[in-house]
Amino acid sequence: MKVQKFLKNKQVHDSSDIQMHLQMLAYIVAQHYTISLKEVYSMSEDMFRQSLAWALAVKVEEEKQAEKDRVSSNSDSSDLVTLDYSFLQAEDF
Repeated sequence: MKVQKFLKNKQVHDSSDIQMHLQMLAYIVAQHYTISLKEVYSMSEDMFRQSLAWALAVKVEEEKQAEKDRVSSNSDSSDLVTLDYSFLQAEDF
């Protein structure tokens, strides 16, 4: 299936991949806000960008929390040490 192939590659190679990527982003917005794809496609570009930004930010935070929960459930201790590697993304690093 074309969608599965796109998700497996995780890279944009041609114009059809760009279209698939946009559809994936629309799906993320629809899933986050529990709305239909038709409603997402009827959004203005600014509204879509803002909705996507929030949906992705929330997704990242949920993934961080899930990782914390996973680590704490595998540990006998209630102490949890988080590591912040965001400095690696700095331009002057």
